[in-house]
Amino acid sequence: MKTAKRILALALVCLMVLSLTACHKKGEIAVKINDYEFTSGYYACALVFADTEARAIVEENLDEDEDATDIDYYKHKVEDTDYVKWVEDTALTNLKAIAAYKENCEQNKLELEDETVELARSNAEYLWDSYGYGLLLEPNGVSKQTFIDYNTDSYYADLYFDFLYGAEGVKAIAAEEVSRELTDNYVLVNMIEVSFSEMADSQKTEAREKIVGYETALKSGSKTFEEIYLEHNDLSADEHTHDKAEEGELEPQDHHATVLGNEDTDYASDYFEDAKEMKMGEVKLITLEEDAGLVLLVKKDIAADPYYLDVLDTTLRNALKGEEFYEDAAEYAEKMKTTVKKSAVKQFKVKKIEYPEGY
Repeated sequence: MKTAKRILALALVCLMVLSLTACHKKGEIAVKINDYEFTSGYYACALVFADTEARAIVEENLDEDEDATDIDYYKHKVEDTDYVKWVEDTALTNLKAIAAYKENCEQNKLELEDETVELARSNAEYLWDSYGYGLLLEPNGVSKQTFIDYNTDSYYADLYFDFLYGAEGVKAIAAEEVSRELTDNYVLVNMIEVSFSEMADSQKTEAREKIVGYETALKSGSKTFEEIYLEHNDLSADEHTHDKAEEGELEPQDHHATVLGNEDTDYASDYFEDAKEMKMGEVKLITLEEDAGLVLLVKKDIAADPYYLDVLDTTLRNALKGEEFYEDAAEYAEKMKTTVKKSAVKQFKVKKIEYPEGY
């Protein structure tokens, strides 16, 4: 909340909106964890995000006969814990984790690079201004600058993780293990998808003949995937250009290639298992269930292009050591001295968190 020019005006505003939103002193310290202090607004930010997480868990576990449009969240338990208690506990746990990462970074003389701080700021501003975060957070006592600070602090976890498990980390993961994680759980393909959902029967027949023709041309070697891609998208070679990587950065050898991952990855694809079983260079045409469409795949070698080991490096290392990292951090955080100023946090009620209409 913006500070009013007069104390009386501020008091009146607080009284008017106390039942709806949190009114607190600017910069008031609400939580101290070892030497790290968090303001009331920062605590409110953590509380709101804990609440959105709790709501998502409740929605995911609704019974089939429950109305998902009219949920009384507070009647539900989250991970066998009372809803409000879970949200409050999780908000504080998240603050402890932030303090733990910051303390470990400080102890190891690790600082966020200026480029990272700027990225965090610009991402937070975009989320606030264009993605609705401001509409959610501001009525709940969180300023834009506090959200920028909160978002920036989230990068300390990545910084410390890289210090431990990065290629040059003190607990560096063997390159062979990282490579194996890539090839076991990801594949690289050239792919063309065609949906029949809005096609008449005659259009489906025409589209099927076209895709089968592509399959035949690829198998015979009469056309390259590049040529087929241009033909399918009605492009000329002159019209089709690719963004160039910045100096010092890698770019994919094949700009048409697509990464498919197993169900536990951020690249999860229904076609992963099919592609995984294919041989390098093999061409396969998949007919979707209920004749929903066609998918044409050409298997490529993801290990042959260093771009993918580079761009997926952090993802692969997190898959291998993320659980260990977060468990160790949680154990460390629980040993930190935590002081909560009740007078500064009691104004933030889980059941009074406001959500914008249509959120």
